[in-house]
Amino acid sequence: MDIIREWWAVIWALLLTAWNIVQLFMAKTYARREALEAVTVAVEALEKKVDALPNQSENHKLQLEMSELRGELHALREKLEPVNHLANLLLEERLRGKP
Repeated sequence: MDIIREWWAVIWALLLTAWNIVQLFMAKTYARREALEAVTVAVEALEKKVDALPNQSENHKLQLEMSELRGELHALREKLEPVNHLANLLLEERLRGKP
């Protein structure tokens, strides 16, 4: 008991130092609660955004509609070529000064 009374300050300092070292290693190993909550909130926001995205069948329907529109635009371009040609002829005639 005399040893404890004589060295209690050193023993207490060693215990506190050991406890601080344990806390330091735990802080490096484990995430803090605040950081974990922030990540959880971010993941929930991402999940909501992913839920709002179209699923595979909706995406396929959109692709089909886009290909149909591409075909319709190609057909419309072919129909507008004669109109564009006439407009160019009228512009040439106007620029030449023929009434």
